[in-house]
Amino acid sequence: MENRKLTPEELDQLARLDSPRLDMLAVWANKQLTCSHCKRCTLRCEVLKSVALDAGLVEEGYQRIMALAPEERIPAVQRLVQERPDVYQALRRCCFCGYCTAACRHHVLAADRMRDWRALFMEAGLMPPEDSKSVMVDNEWHIFNAYRAVYGIYYPEFVSLAQAAENGPGLVDTVFFPGCSLVSYAPDLTRKVGAWLTRAGVAWALSDDCCGSPLMSAGLFDRAAGLRERLLGQMRAAGVTRMLTVCPGCGEEFAETFGDEIDIVPLPEFLLEKAGSVPSDEGAPNGFAPLETSSVTVFDSCHDRADGRHGAAIRELLRRYLPDARQVEMDHRRRGTLCCGAGGAVASFDGDITNRRVWRVIEEARKTGAETLVTMCPTCTYTVAQACLESPGRAIGNRQYLELLFGEAIDWAQVFDQLGSMWTGEYGPWLMQTLY
Repeated sequence: MENRKLTPEELDQLARLDSPRLDMLAVWANKQLTCSHCKRCTLRCEVLKSVALDAGLVEEGYQRIMALAPEERIPAVQRLVQERPDVYQALRRCCFCGYCTAACRHHVLAADRMRDWRALFMEAGLMPPEDSKSVMVDNEWHIFNAYRAVYGIYYPEFVSLAQAAENGPGLVDTVFFPGCSLVSYAPDLTRKVGAWLTRAGVAWALSDDCCGSPLMSAGLFDRAAGLRERLLGQMRAAGVTRMLTVCPGCGEEFAETFGDEIDIVPLPEFLLEKAGSVPSDEGAPNGFAPLETSSVTVFDSCHDRADGRHGAAIRELLRRYLPDARQVEMDHRRRGTLCCGAGGAVASFDGDITNRRVWRVIEEARKTGAETLVTMCPTCTYTVAQACLESPGRAIGNRQYLELLFGEAIDWAQVFDQLGSMWTGEYGPWLMQTLY
């Protein structure tokens, strides 16, 4: 459960109870959850350090804006950017990774408030639309489904969530949600996972949608909420009660919208739980066909920082199904994990910070002596792969955990080549007209 301060409404409810002790306890509790400006977060983050900000100052600045009348807020944001362009630059360079406040004694969380600033910047016209047009994932066309269309990536062998919704309750009870990167760039791996779910006796449907994270990064909260409500409506129509997520980020994005209505289950946990129901074939224990590697180190996702569910399950899967692979740990792991640099779509604004952060991860992984860096979030896999392809002399083996388990490697060199060539081939004019 997330620690948070009592709201003014909750404080008013307590005051009506006419209990001095409760009032004192409420004041004490809120003080414990208020930034003390100790600057620990500043020292942990190059973005905050560059302008001597801390999470409390970010919060206070936002509250000052929101205390204004609605018609005064956007002019105030525009004045702030004119007077302190360095602050604007810092807030735009935040990856929302949460590393800065991961060790906060007052349980302050910076990432959510940084996102709120993005919403203000977008409303104030301070975020160029071209930075995020191709990833407007609630549009009819965006970079992910356009890639699938250009290269003929479809999944007719599986029931789609849309088909399940049209059919009504009874056909499926589970949605498999690979996420936009995996379902687009790793179709063979996606198919192997889907086939495994069928063998495990799961009545499931595939969603090839995005969780809406790119919309959140652009400050388009209402549009992200609309996308998730559409997905929730389809799941209700289909009678779905469970969602299996490959990426902890997707699960985190959906949690608030779905609440207790849909059980969001990390796929690695489900693989552990159901593996016994899948018969073993020669060289494929419980339906898995692990890739060979001598040693692994797990790179925990920022989004798994709070509960560590994906990380714990992945480590156990690797121990059980790659027993000969030695597991070693990075210095920064679990709650203290680093960021790959892709969060918050920062690469489109400041590619240098993304490059620095991903190489910090790669170099730390190499220091463990592991042959293979194991990632959770497919976007982390993508980001590490891109860096390693650009500088192979400094690279490390890089696998998303499903690649290792199902024996299906993603050909990232081909993916990046296709992502580039799709703009210069016969579909280039259509892509430019449609996405920009």
